[in-house]
Amino acid sequence: MSRRFFLFFILFLFLPFFSVNAQQASQRWVCLNAIHCWEKKPESAACIIKDGHRALLTVRPDAKLLPNKETYINECLATATGQICTTGKKGLDISIYGVDNTAVLKTSSDYQFEGLFAADGTTLISNPINSRGDRTIDPVYWKSYSSGNGRRFLALNYFEPTTNQGAGEEKTQQIGTFSFEDVVSQSDCISISWDPYGRVFDSQTLEPVNKATVTLLKKRNDGSFTTMTTADLLGGNILNPQTIEEDGGFSFVVPDGTYKLTASHSNYVFPEDINNIQSNYSKIYSDIYPSLTGEVIIQQGAIQHRDIPLKPKTTAMASQAKLMEFFHDLDKPTSTIIVNGKVSHPFAKIKAYSLKPDPISKENVRYRLLPETASADKLGHFVLKVNQSQFEPTETFGEITLVKIDLTQPNLAEKIKQWLLGFISKVNAQARLVASVKFEPILNYLEGYAYDSQGEVIPNSTVSIILNFSNKPSYQAKTDEKGYYKISSEFLPSMPYRITYTTTNGQVIPTSTSKFIVQNNNSIESSDIKINQFKNEKGNIITGVPTPITTANNFQGGTTGIPGAPSSKTKTPTISKMLFLTFTIVVLFIITVVVILLVYIKRKRETV
Repeated sequence: MSRRFFLFFILFLFLPFFSVNAQQASQRWVCLNAIHCWEKKPESAACIIKDGHRALLTVRPDAKLLPNKETYINECLATATGQICTTGKKGLDISIYGVDNTAVLKTSSDYQFEGLFAADGTTLISNPINSRGDRTIDPVYWKSYSSGNGRRFLALNYFEPTTNQGAGEEKTQQIGTFSFEDVVSQSDCISISWDPYGRVFDSQTLEPVNKATVTLLKKRNDGSFTTMTTADLLGGNILNPQTIEEDGGFSFVVPDGTYKLTASHSNYVFPEDINNIQSNYSKIYSDIYPSLTGEVIIQQGAIQHRDIPLKPKTTAMASQAKLMEFFHDLDKPTSTIIVNGKVSHPFAKIKAYSLKPDPISKENVRYRLLPETASADKLGHFVLKVNQSQFEPTETFGEITLVKIDLTQPNLAEKIKQWLLGFISKVNAQARLVASVKFEPILNYLEGYAYDSQGEVIPNSTVSIILNFSNKPSYQAKTDEKGYYKISSEFLPSMPYRITYTTTNGQVIPTSTSKFIVQNNNSIESSDIKINQFKNEKGNIITGVPTPITTANNFQGGTTGIPGAPSSKTKTPTISKMLFLTFTIVVLFIITVVVILLVYIKRKRETV
């Protein structure tokens, strides 16, 4: 009897520890500092080996790792559906995400992982690596290829789940509670862009040409040029010919050698003479092939760039701007949404809209036009920032529109010159087609009830927070007997995520952040729950200074002489702009008066 009692006592004592270990481990993601090891980048001096498809990765002082932990290095690529992350290994991807993202990226972006290298730049190392006691790792190099994606690098640590039910938390259980020394946010990750290294464009409208075909030809020993195939590459990885998407971009990763390019489209003629290209082309494109560069391309170390104009056979067809790829993040302390993306058309304008639940349709629908806007640079890159800190309780950012501009417009000086000469050229009125893109809200704080598809609350269920590119939870909590739960901001990702509820009988009910808002609309408004603000585990609302966005693109955008094409920054009206506009109007008025006087004097003299 005493023996049984002793065994029961030991089991009772250690049972809580066994049950905790059975819970899903929680994920902690931090941005890594990334240096593009391309020789044209000044910062590449830090790289031992210069390579346009290689990045040097180190730990940032403001986003350190967990000490003495396995650290998984991830490359995250911007795609048309948001970011997708990979470890470069099929088995590791399945273990972390529940899906082979290397295969997903290979299909969508022709992705190829080359390797993770030690600080010497040549020794291959395995992923994951171990962090040190000072919460850092030795520098590592990542090498990969893809067809035109922005990328950034994140490190992942797991921490063991514990139960921590403090004062005021009696209504909900936190399964993955962890006290962070700092708030980790992915919104200020360094974004690197490499590939593609050329664009196909309409020589008259200067817009990218969709569905053109670009073929790479390799010089053979007999002097002829024939189509390059997989047999010409070690490993056999090349897509040739390439069918161009809406941004007109193409890229071929090839060894040193001598090459040519050809381009074709049913509505266009190749090649186009430089003298026939619309005069604004130099503000957008460079290395015009073959008119300015010659037909033969010699690849010797440095990556070669070529932009290819095509001559339209008929009037160009109107096309919409398209969001080619994007990162969508929340700067948690400032409640600021940041969309760092690329649009197909140069200098396109981006407008932002908020969403709110519609009581009739029970959907999250467009609510109002927001004051924040952005303009893409000549490559289509843009950064849009939307501050949600002053939004209404159930209002969130959730939609953008993309409006292309007329790339053939003359600048102000040219317009004045035309006016003085007595004529105004007709503006090529390209259709201003508007494209719309919707986003799922990234909620900064969750508090409400779990509902099934029939609108019934789900008591004692497990709440899982799952990153959009993953099939495994990054964090879990439990609802109480009334289906109520809350998850503070420390434990919610700054990247897009979805929610699932698992009932006591094992049924999994997926939901979205939009659906959460719609289902909890009344309780959020009546209780004034701050879903957009950073609210920590103690119930304190924390605000901070907006985080700057750091990019490291191959190409630098900027202002041009094309009207309506400013640099890629979120815009707000300023006094200086108003003064400039006023000054411009005054100058134009003075010029008008002077011209009228000159004409009057001239005619008067002729009549004398």
